[in-house]
Amino acid sequence: MVETHQNISPALHQQHSPEAIETPSAIAVSASDTELATPEVETQPYLLIVDDVPVNLQALESILQTRGFRVMKATNGEQALEIVAQEKPDLILLDVMMPKMNGYEVCQHLKENPATSKIPVIFLTGRNDSYSVIKGFASGALDYVVKPFHAPELLARINTHLELKRSRDTILRYNDLLDAEKRRAEQLLLNILPASIAERLQNGERQIADKVDDATVIFADVTNFTPLSESYSAEEIVSLLNSLFSAFDELADRFGVEKIKTMGDSYMAAAGIPIERADHAEAAVNMALSMMTVLAEVNASSGNNLNIRIGLHCGPVVAGVIGVKKFIYDLWGDTVNTASRMESHGEAGRIHVSEAVYHKLHDKFRFQERGNIEIKGKGLMKTYFVLGQIS
Repeated sequence: MVETHQNISPALHQQHSPEAIETPSAIAVSASDTELATPEVETQPYLLIVDDVPVNLQALESILQTRGFRVMKATNGEQALEIVAQEKPDLILLDVMMPKMNGYEVCQHLKENPATSKIPVIFLTGRNDSYSVIKGFASGALDYVVKPFHAPELLARINTHLELKRSRDTILRYNDLLDAEKRRAEQLLLNILPASIAERLQNGERQIADKVDDATVIFADVTNFTPLSESYSAEEIVSLLNSLFSAFDELADRFGVEKIKTMGDSYMAAAGIPIERADHAEAAVNMALSMMTVLAEVNASSGNNLNIRIGLHCGPVVAGVIGVKKFIYDLWGDTVNTASRMESHGEAGRIHVSEAVYHKLHDKFRFQERGNIEIKGKGLMKTYFVLGQIS
């Protein structure tokens, strides 16, 4: 079936009632109609008119520009798609019967492209049979206006779809903001909790307490920080500790060790929690050796002479989350206390470990036996200093 184009022209206007608006000169709209139909000036929506009949383009452009719309024009489907790719109009008025590519095909192209699929399309055509109307909606159009049209009705439909688009765009923006805030909250949670623990909390677990049969706990303490801090400002102290502990955090990521917390000028981490691993002791000692290297680098760049004691012990631990408003993932048990004693009873610039660590790693690292020493709360214990890897 071939459509006969219905131009919006003075001649056609004479054949219809005065309310059938077909040319700018024939517009007879009351003030109240204009006020209802005019969009907010601040928004200035961009409309694309697609029609291969110049007089139709001119008439629609005049009507729309009079009411504050910005207007673009295309005389065929290919040109329309090129304009849409560049300009992204707020709404498209689309003729059906055009050479090469008809309106249905243009609309389908728009809806198949994610970048243009949300642009409202109103078919403006002389075809008013049921088949054409159904085909128009099936191709993705939101509305179907038959020529000759009434200007107030057309403008009302345009404004309705623009308002719906604004509402949808606002919802999408809010959703984007909510998604961004959700990602930010998740990242903040990951900054204080292991990923697997954060996921369990997000999934609804309210009390997290796990017993780990074997893990290695690391304690490090800056030995000469108190006298050093007396000669620095608060900002300089925080900056220095931040540089050192941030470097330790990077080492924890590299070796798969979980940072637990910092306490003043002390740093605590553990290997083998919350995800168990057979080589936890090896990972912990490798991190401890690298911490000594990083300390030297921080001293060289800052001009300071910081020193640290590091202590390690391995064994069973209890791990869990405490707090309601300020979560903290922490460890408890004799293994934690003993690792802390290894640090406090160690020597500056050295890695002090228990016999349990030595037995796990004596074939991979070089150790110096320290002998039996009195450990507070533990009595006599045989301990060792780590010297390095066995080459």
